[in-house]
Amino acid sequence: MEQGNERLPYFGAPPTRTPRPARTESALHGKRVILSTPDGFVYDMRAVSAIYTASDAGDVVDILTEEDYYRWMLRQVVPTPQPFPARLVWVE
Repeated sequence: MEQGNERLPYFGAPPTRTPRPARTESALHGKRVILSTPDGFVYDMRAVSAIYTASDAGDVVDILTEEDYYRWMLRQVVPTPQPFPARLVWVE
């Protein structure tokens, strides 16, 4: 691209993605998710289970940070996932 030229190459900017509720996804394992917390949204997380029912917490999804997820995938360092309420999980 020429300097000073504001045109975008090829197809232009990629379309924006609208987060979807985790409950609407057929498969969650490995997908990037956003967590809704009282302090705001938490990004760069991964779902590592399907939605399941925990006796004391209702429907939950096991969550890891992206760092822990890739450490697990690349180095086989087994992390401890944290269950998070499914109604507060959004898929990117």
